[in-house]
Amino acid sequence: MKSTRTAGWTLLELMITLTLLALLTAKVVTVMKMANDAAGEQSMAIHVENQANEILDRIGLAIMGSDRGTLIPSVEGLNYSGLRYKLSLGTENGVTVWDDTEEIRLAGAGTRIEWRENPDEAEERRLVWTKLASPLLEGEVLNGVDDNGNGLVDEQGLTFVIERNMVTIRLTLRATSADGREVIRTVERTVTCRN
Repeated sequence: MKSTRTAGWTLLELMITLTLLALLTAKVVTVMKMANDAAGEQSMAIHVENQANEILDRIGLAIMGSDRGTLIPSVEGLNYSGLRYKLSLGTENGVTVWDDTEEIRLAGAGTRIEWRENPDEAEERRLVWTKLASPLLEGEVLNGVDDNGNGLVDEQGLTFVIERNMVTIRLTLRATSADGREVIRTVERTVTCRN
Protein backbone atom coordinates (compact mmCIF):
# COMPACT_ATOMS: atom_id res chain seq x y z
CA MET A 1 0.00 0.00 0.00
CA LYS A 2 1.26 3.42 -0.91
CA SER A 3 1.30 6.20 1.64
CA THR A 4 0.32 9.59 0.44
CA ARG A 5 1.74 12.69 1.96
CA THR A 6 -0.80 15.25 2.98
CA ALA A 7 -0.31 18.83 1.89
CA GLY A 8 0.66 21.45 4.49
CA TRP A 9 3.40 22.22 6.98
CA THR A 10 4.18 20.33 10.07
CA LEU A 11 4.48 22.20 13.33
CA LEU A 12 8.27 21.69 13.32
CA GLU A 13 8.63 23.12 9.80
CA LEU A 14 6.50 26.11 10.76
CA MET A 15 8.61 26.82 13.88
CA ILE A 16 11.88 26.60 11.91
CA THR A 17 10.52 28.96 9.24
CA LEU A 18 9.31 31.49 11.81
CA THR A 19 12.66 31.36 13.65
CA LEU A 20 14.59 31.97 10.43
CA LEU A 21 12.25 34.82 9.49
CA ALA A 22 12.69 36.43 12.95
CA LEU A 23 16.51 36.15 12.69
CA LEU A 24 16.47 37.69 9.21
CA THR A 25 14.23 40.55 10.37
CA ALA A 26 16.48 41.23 13.38
CA LYS A 27 19.53 41.32 11.11
CA VAL A 28 17.86 43.78 8.70
CA VAL A 29 16.78 46.03 11.58
CA THR A 30 20.32 45.98 13.04
CA VAL A 31 21.91 46.87 9.70
CA MET A 32 19.39 49.69 9.15
CA LYS A 33 20.02 51.09 12.65
CA MET A 34 23.79 51.00 12.11
CA ALA A 35 23.42 52.79 8.77
CA ASN A 36 21.11 55.38 10.34
CA ASP A 37 23.53 55.96 13.25
CA ALA A 38 26.46 56.36 10.85
CA ALA A 39 24.50 58.82 8.72
CA GLY A 40 23.48 60.75 11.85
CA GLU A 41 27.06 60.92 13.10
CA GLN A 42 28.32 62.00 9.67
CA SER A 43 25.61 64.66 9.47
CA MET A 44 26.57 65.93 12.95
CA ALA A 45 30.26 65.99 11.96
CA ILE A 46 29.48 68.06 8.85
CA HIS A 47 27.34 70.45 10.91
CA VAL A 48 30.08 70.93 13.54
CA GLU A 49 32.80 71.42 10.91
CA ASN A 50 30.67 73.94 8.99
CA GLN A 51 29.95 75.87 12.18
CA ALA A 52 33.65 75.90 13.12
CA ASN A 53 34.61 77.26 9.69
CA GLU A 54 31.87 79.92 9.78
CA ILE A 55 33.07 81.15 13.18
CA LEU A 56 36.68 81.15 12.00
CA ASP A 57 35.62 83.23 8.98
CA ARG A 58 33.92 85.79 11.27
CA ILE A 59 36.93 85.99 13.58
CA GLY A 60 39.35 86.22 10.66
CA LEU A 61 37.43 89.06 9.01
CA ALA A 62 37.30 91.01 12.29
CA ILE A 63 41.04 90.67 12.87
CA MET A 64 41.92 91.49 9.24
CA GLY A 65 39.93 94.72 9.60
CA SER A 66 41.73 95.73 12.79
CA ASP A 67 45.03 97.49 13.30
CA ARG A 68 47.87 95.51 14.93
CA GLY A 69 48.44 98.33 17.43
CA THR A 70 44.91 97.92 18.83
CA LEU A 71 45.17 94.21 19.70
CA ILE A 72 44.90 93.45 23.41
CA PRO A 73 46.69 91.42 24.67
CA SER A 74 49.55 92.19 22.34
CA VAL A 75 52.51 90.07 23.52
CA GLU A 76 53.75 87.80 20.73
CA GLY A 77 54.22 84.04 20.98
CA LEU A 78 51.73 83.40 23.81
CA ASN A 79 48.29 81.86 23.41
CA TYR A 80 45.18 83.77 24.47
CA SER A 81 41.54 82.67 24.70
CA GLY A 82 40.26 86.15 23.91
CA LEU A 83 41.31 89.14 21.83
CA ARG A 84 40.24 92.77 21.89
CA TYR A 85 40.65 94.97 18.84
CA LYS A 86 39.44 98.18 17.18
CA LEU A 87 38.43 98.68 13.58
CA SER A 88 39.53 101.77 11.69
CA LEU A 89 36.66 103.83 10.32
CA GLY A 90 39.06 105.85 8.17
CA THR A 91 40.72 109.21 8.70
CA GLU A 92 39.33 112.61 9.45
CA ASN A 93 41.60 115.65 9.12
CA GLY A 94 44.59 113.29 8.94
CA VAL A 95 43.69 111.47 12.18
CA THR A 96 42.58 107.83 12.28
CA VAL A 97 39.03 107.41 13.59
CA TRP A 98 38.51 104.17 15.56
CA ASP A 99 35.30 102.25 16.09
CA ASP A 100 34.28 100.99 19.54
CA THR A 101 36.41 98.24 21.10
CA GLU A 102 35.29 94.72 20.21
CA GLU A 103 36.27 91.40 21.74
CA ILE A 104 36.03 87.75 20.72
CA ARG A 105 36.52 85.30 23.57
CA LEU A 106 35.95 81.87 24.98
CA ALA A 107 33.36 82.18 27.78
CA GLY A 108 30.90 80.16 29.85
CA ALA A 109 33.43 77.77 31.40
CA GLY A 110 34.90 77.30 27.95
CA THR A 111 31.71 76.24 26.17
CA ARG A 112 30.73 79.44 24.34
CA ILE A 113 32.36 81.75 21.82
CA GLU A 114 31.19 85.31 22.39
CA TRP A 115 31.56 88.53 20.46
CA ARG A 116 31.31 91.69 22.58
CA GLU A 117 31.22 95.35 21.65
CA ASN A 118 32.29 97.83 24.36
CA PRO A 119 33.26 94.94 26.68
CA ASP A 120 32.85 95.54 30.41
CA GLU A 121 31.11 98.89 29.84
CA ALA A 122 27.52 99.91 30.57
CA GLU A 123 26.60 99.91 26.86
CA GLU A 124 28.15 96.49 26.19
CA ARG A 125 26.52 94.40 23.47
CA ARG A 126 27.07 90.66 23.34
CA LEU A 127 26.35 87.84 20.88
CA VAL A 128 26.96 84.14 21.42
CA TRP A 129 28.35 82.64 18.23
CA THR A 130 28.29 79.02 19.43
CA LYS A 131 27.68 76.90 22.51
CA LEU A 132 29.71 73.98 21.11
CA ALA A 133 33.15 75.28 22.10
CA SER A 134 35.56 72.88 23.74
CA PRO A 135 37.23 74.07 26.97
CA LEU A 136 40.61 72.87 25.59
CA LEU A 137 41.97 72.58 22.08
CA GLU A 138 41.79 69.05 20.65
CA GLY A 139 44.66 66.96 22.02
CA GLU A 140 45.40 69.28 24.96
CA VAL A 141 45.23 68.36 28.64
CA LEU A 142 45.52 71.01 31.38
CA ASN A 143 48.92 69.84 32.67
CA GLY A 144 51.56 72.45 31.78
CA VAL A 145 52.81 70.39 28.81
CA ASP A 146 52.46 70.81 25.02
CA ASP A 147 50.22 67.77 24.53
CA ASN A 148 49.30 68.33 20.88
CA GLY A 149 52.85 69.11 19.71
CA ASN A 150 52.33 72.59 18.27
CA GLY A 151 54.75 74.40 20.59
CA LEU A 152 52.09 75.90 22.87
CA VAL A 153 51.09 74.76 26.35
CA ASP A 154 47.53 74.18 27.65
CA GLU A 155 45.68 75.88 24.79
CA GLN A 156 42.04 76.57 25.39
CA GLY A 157 39.34 75.68 22.84
CA LEU A 158 39.69 79.09 21.20
CA THR A 159 43.27 80.28 20.93
CA PHE A 160 44.89 83.36 19.44
CA VAL A 161 48.66 83.51 18.86
CA ILE A 162 50.17 86.81 17.65
CA GLU A 163 53.37 87.00 15.58
CA ARG A 164 54.23 90.45 14.17
CA ASN A 165 51.04 91.53 12.35
CA MET A 166 49.75 87.96 11.90
CA VAL A 167 47.31 86.18 14.19
CA THR A 168 46.87 82.41 14.18
CA ILE A 169 43.43 81.33 15.33
CA ARG A 170 42.70 77.78 16.47
CA LEU A 171 39.24 76.54 17.41
CA THR A 172 37.86 73.20 18.63
CA LEU A 173 34.13 72.49 18.71
CA ARG A 174 32.49 69.43 20.32
CA ALA A 175 29.01 67.99 19.96
CA THR A 176 27.28 64.75 20.87
CA SER A 177 25.44 62.78 18.18
CA ALA A 178 22.02 61.23 18.77
CA ASP A 179 23.59 57.89 19.68
CA GLY A 180 25.86 59.50 22.29
CA ARG A 181 29.12 59.61 20.30
CA GLU A 182 31.27 62.70 20.63
CA VAL A 183 32.08 64.62 17.44
CA ILE A 184 35.18 66.87 17.63
CA ARG A 185 36.37 69.25 14.93
CA THR A 186 39.39 71.56 15.07
CA VAL A 187 40.10 74.30 12.54
CA GLU A 188 43.00 76.72 12.21
CA ARG A 189 43.70 79.84 10.19
CA THR A 190 46.33 82.58 10.12
CA VAL A 191 45.23 86.10 9.14
CA THR A 192 47.06 89.39 8.82
CA CYS A 193 46.01 92.64 10.49
CA ARG A 194 45.85 95.72 8.32
CA ASN A 195 48.85 98.03 8.48
